[in-house]
Amino acid sequence: MNAFKSCLLLLGLLVGCATTGGLGTAANRLDNSAQRFYEQLLAQPAPGHSASDAAMLVDATRDFDRAVNHNRSRENLRPSFERVAERYHHLRRQLDNRDYGDWYGRSGFDRVTEAYLDVDRQMNYPDSRYHD
Repeated sequence: MNAFKSCLLLLGLLVGCATTGGLGTAANRLDNSAQRFYEQLLAQPAPGHSASDAAMLVDATRDFDRAVNHNRSRENLRPSFERVAERYHHLRRQLDNRDYGDWYGRSGFDRVTEAYLDVDRQMNYPDSRYHD
């Protein structure tokens, strides 16, 4: 009977890893790229609210990454992801402004975008070919 319980426990752990593995990797990458982007903005002062907006994105990505690491379900992660999405899209809209776009391009916002899109796919299309 103990062997049966051990197998069930192992199976449960494997299922837990499978549901958050791809999302966990993507969330961590987004957190790291947002942090690097923020550090670059601090190193080369940008116009307007860029640094404070980037700081809010970092806070959101860090909270999301932590929540994913605690193996919450995608439904429980939804509010945290929506906060990340709101902050990301706020910065993304600023790219339309040529002054911001130049600063963001030099600061590595493209890496943030790639990581954000990976998280978005994991959150919104978990059964697609993008899911790990």
